[in-house]
Amino acid sequence: MQQEILFNKYRIVKLLGKGGMAKVYLAEHITLNSFRAIKFISKQHPQYNKQRHEADILKNLKHSCIPVIYDIEEDEDGSYIIEQYIEGDTLKEYIASKGPLNEGIIIQFALQLCDLIQYLHSTQKPILYLDLKPDNIIISDDTIKLIDFGSAVYLDDLTEGQPYSGTRGYAAPELYGSGRIDERCDVYGIGMLMYYMTTGNTVYKEQAENENIDEICGCSRQLKDIINRCLKYNPSQRLSSVIRLNKQLSAILQKKHMIFKSGQSLSIAVAGTQSRIGVTHLSFRLIRYLIRQKNSCLYQERNKSGCVWLIKSRYTLTDARDAVITIRGIPMLPREISSKCDTAKYHVLVQDYGCLTKDNLEHFLAADIKILVAGGKEWELEHAEQVLDMVTEYKDIFYLFNYLDGKYFQGAVQGMRQRNCYRIPYEPDPFSKDFSKNELELFREITAVPINRKRRSFW
Repeated sequence: MQQEILFNKYRIVKLLGKGGMAKVYLAEHITLNSFRAIKFISKQHPQYNKQRHEADILKNLKHSCIPVIYDIEEDEDGSYIIEQYIEGDTLKEYIASKGPLNEGIIIQFALQLCDLIQYLHSTQKPILYLDLKPDNIIISDDTIKLIDFGSAVYLDDLTEGQPYSGTRGYAAPELYGSGRIDERCDVYGIGMLMYYMTTGNTVYKEQAENENIDEICGCSRQLKDIINRCLKYNPSQRLSSVIRLNKQLSAILQKKHMIFKSGQSLSIAVAGTQSRIGVTHLSFRLIRYLIRQKNSCLYQERNKSGCVWLIKSRYTLTDARDAVITIRGIPMLPREISSKCDTAKYHVLVQDYGCLTKDNLEHFLAADIKILVAGGKEWELEHAEQVLDMVTEYKDIFYLFNYLDGKYFQGAVQGMRQRNCYRIPYEPDPFSKDFSKNELELFREITAVPINRKRRSFW
């Protein structure tokens, strides 16, 4: 590409940068006297056809965080993508000059990324970006612009066993292994960019060598938890979608500005795919966690087990007020006398539905937060499949698998694409005031939902 004028209208000013597959030039539109960025892809490059695919993707995209594509040209040398020239610094340059960013700016940039990536994931032909890294992001007037779609692919074009490219240290691990390539790869990419903005570190090392963000000052526990969740090596343990990530980041911003109305409580419904799967045990653990977070909670028995009376019969030291029985610090409301209690004074109502059936499905789905406990062993799958058929259209349910090791968990969630799946950590004492790291992480994730009409936030 030696000529000074391209296609009789673009004057080459200078080379802006080059990589292994392309060169980017600054050019001036001769008639309009305005600048353009021109990305040149040589036909001599062995991956020319793959890079030509970038032009096909970009020509149909319109988003404020993607430079405008003005034209796509081709000659005997290669293809040229003519796009909007963005003045600004790459995120890499931005961090180099400013150092680690404060939490507000990190969340601001991350929410812009979430909006953009969700746009790509929801187009008529969903797109995975796959190569989120500081060099591919330009900061211009506090707005991010995403450039270089050379690694992007259409979701429907994914082929099992085919290698996909990304930048080591930033791209999801499954791009280099045998794992499933899906939307969670981009969740990992956003997480790694947040890690980079928080630490200021260049992350070209293997994940095990990266500095543990838990030991880094400068951002809240909530943001660290979100970043850690995005960067899980196992995709099934990450946030399941960019939409979910957006909600959790937004919750941090909303925390200090939430409007709570009196007389309302947050309802958390817990049900199982079969009996004796651990619904009541989990309900007590969840309440114990919420009480630890300074929330007043009430356990509501919404099944016919009579467990509250059975538990009471085992304890001599109980406190009964207004039909509520308090056992080992947990207020419990038996099913038979639920109408006698004023529940509005409690911040959170944890409702134990036992086994989910068609009879209690409507009430279960009416809760603010919905948790379905399932088993993944061979003899439990039939029960799980029957219940899942009832709720398959509902995307806001948390699926918690009980009594499973890692191997069984992986098998159980293979068919649960785009659903919020978790493994319940083992804790034999439902009333214990101690929590493992995995338990704390699980409960933070489940309760990190911004609901403006409630009186409390749950961090």
